[in-house]
Amino acid sequence: MARNGKTRDIELAKPICSQSVKLIAAILVWVVVAWFYSAPATAQSWLKGTWEGTGYQLDADETWSMVLRVHGNRFVIEYPSLKCSGVWRLLDFDSRSARFTEKITTGTTECANSGRVTIERLSRKQIAFRYAYSDTREVSASAILNRRK
Repeated sequence: MARNGKTRDIELAKPICSQSVKLIAAILVWVVVAWFYSAPATAQSWLKGTWEGTGYQLDADETWSMVLRVHGNRFVIEYPSLKCSGVWRLLDFDSRSARFTEKITTGTTECANSGRVTIERLSRKQIAFRYAYSDTREVSASAILNRRK
């Protein structure tokens, strides 16, 4: 021990300081990784591209074709066999799913407007589509969409 006792205090502080720096660094890395995986990503990730499939309307027991085009943060939906189309407004987006509200812009008398859409990533090549009318949580239409090559 040093004459004034300060050397020992400093020697004890070094390991504590080193441990604190390591702990802060680990927390910082964890926060960055958590942010990366949970932050609202742009559609440049897993949803980017053109998706096609056949929708099934539960309450009408009928099917219809659908095409989803995603470029940047623009989500354009077409229902060719119903002769209507529109856009989806993004509400929530993560690495596995996305939620939207749908606004039909053409063929407004042929398709319901202002519904809620949920997309779930099944694989790199497939997504699941679920639609609910704006006044209910019950799914009224669904589809599996395949990525177009």
